[in-house]
Amino acid sequence: MAPTSPASTRSTADTTTLADIGAELKRMAMRMVTKVDLTHLTNNLHKVIKSEVTSLKAEIKAQEHRIQQVEKRAQTTEDHSAATDTALKRQGTLILAMRRQLEDQDNRSRRNNIRIRGIPESPEGENIEEMLTSLFRIILREDTPALIKYDRAHRALRPRPTEGTPRDVICCLHSFAIKDLIMRKARSRAHWNYRGAEISLYNDLSPMTLEARRALRPVTTILRERNMQYRWGYPFSITVRYNNEWVSARWPEDIPQFLQRLNLPPTPVPNWVFMPLDPRPQPQRQARRRRWNSSGEAPRHRPDLNHPEE
Repeated sequence: MAPTSPASTRSTADTTTLADIGAELKRMAMRMVTKVDLTHLTNNLHKVIKSEVTSLKAEIKAQEHRIQQVEKRAQTTEDHSAATDTALKRQGTLILAMRRQLEDQDNRSRRNNIRIRGIPESPEGENIEEMLTSLFRIILREDTPALIKYDRAHRALRPRPTEGTPRDVICCLHSFAIKDLIMRKARSRAHWNYRGAEISLYNDLSPMTLEARRALRPVTTILRERNMQYRWGYPFSITVRYNNEWVSARWPEDIPQFLQRLNLPPTPVPNWVFMPLDPRPQPQRQARRRRWNSSGEAPRHRPDLNHPEE
């Protein structure tokens, strides 16, 4: 065998290398993405995006429907709330009007009543009507009528005190004219002397009126300090004559303007309309009920259950 030359060997190697490179390039070309592949990929991507967009549109539409329902319910709730507020304000106005009317009716039912404070306690069996007649004769003097008739008269309905301030005496005179005459005469003095004690006479008022007057005590204190005369009205009001003009207040919200018109400093006043009325303590009621049951007889005079001091 003839020996192979180096040049021949180099030529064969180059041919093999080029063939391998060509094959590799061919394989690479086959692996490259073609236009068909791109088109197929684009179509698939378009389908996926379209499906996702369609699903998203459906979800947005569902959310829009829910939002519309929520807005509709919110509007309904707002309308209902506004109607409820209007109804509550109307109910509040009606309740205040009923309270004012009830207070007025309560005071009217007490028009003939006089509350006497300071009469010393007497032993059981005291004749209250004779005692009151004696007191009224001192007050009326020559104007004393021939007969003073009482519908009822009794001590305040609470336990007899062992010491200290005696219980008030409440009487209901049969004639309002005589009652009015007694009160007009009684106003000439702050106190009357009876049985060695200082006696004061007051109109018997409803608990609501008493609470309102207590709430206005800071205002009446200023009025007295400035010698400004005031008077109470029925239904409840406070009235002052200032610069030839009557200035009145009936409700707590009237007080700021009332003070401003009288050139008085701003004074805080509790809202007496919503102040709770303290009922008579329960043990006192039970004690009276026990006395009633043990004796088997009704009290001599009809009780006045509504007065807060009893």
